[in-house]
Amino acid sequence: MSLQKLIRQKPKTQSFRVANTLFTGIPIPAVMGIVNITQDSFFDGGEYYSFSKATSRALKLVQEGAKIIDVGGESSRPGASKISEEEELRRVIPIIEELQKHKKEKNFYISIDTVKSEVAEQAVLAGADIINDISALSIDPNMATVIHKTKASCILNHLRGSFGKMQQDYTPYDDVFTDVSTELLAAANKLAILGVPKEKICLDPGIGFGKSLEDNLELISSAEKLSKMDYPTLWGLSRKSFIGKISTLKNSDRFIPSIVSAFLVALSGTNILRVHDVSATIEALHLLEALRTYDTF
Repeated sequence: MSLQKLIRQKPKTQSFRVANTLFTGIPIPAVMGIVNITQDSFFDGGEYYSFSKATSRALKLVQEGAKIIDVGGESSRPGASKISEEEELRRVIPIIEELQKHKKEKNFYISIDTVKSEVAEQAVLAGADIINDISALSIDPNMATVIHKTKASCILNHLRGSFGKMQQDYTPYDDVFTDVSTELLAAANKLAILGVPKEKICLDPGIGFGKSLEDNLELISSAEKLSKMDYPTLWGLSRKSFIGKISTLKNSDRFIPSIVSAFLVALSGTNILRVHDVSATIEALHLLEALRTYDTF
């Protein structure tokens, strides 16, 4: 396929509904900005571990163009320790309540990144629109019920292994794309059986969550196949450790490889990109948008 055809092709994606908005991924995906209210985030090392800093960070990302802010109070990095439900609620609910005040004026949505159903439910009551479960319903048996009960949109992130020990618990895949897609579809089917509309269920292949470097690269190279499934998709590639496992990138700060990775999966078709570097990612996406819509390209 020529470069022209690759760029100008219209990726086949399913729309992701959040409240009254449809995220189609056409001509470019929406960007989700990450706000970690943790002391041990792999990326920012607790830089935003306070109400004022986290709120300011979130609003800055919205100003840069993020359409969704993903608020997380518990780190999922390798070796991370679990925190109590009470502590997680203490970290995230005040931030969500404050961001809720700005949603309509600044035109963005709030996502809660949690594996705990009670945290998810309280976050939606506080103003969150999306439940982002990095375990794809596998950790908390009540999560599916809460997603249905709250009528929130949801993201199901593929994970193998136990929380914080995903890499230590690594089990080889028979075929990583087939295994990941099959397990994600099984989780999505649980929600569909409860009556959750398919357009409110978004699938994330879970780059770095219990996967080897080769697994991650294979999934990224299969992005187009994932976009052709019956559900909308999200990719979280930003600053992840798989980049540093590439021998020629072991000393990288992972910034440029993150932007390139985002561009590649956007080219292949996805609805949302979950990133730390919102402004730079959106600049790259605007280039793709120009190439796709320029009539004489």
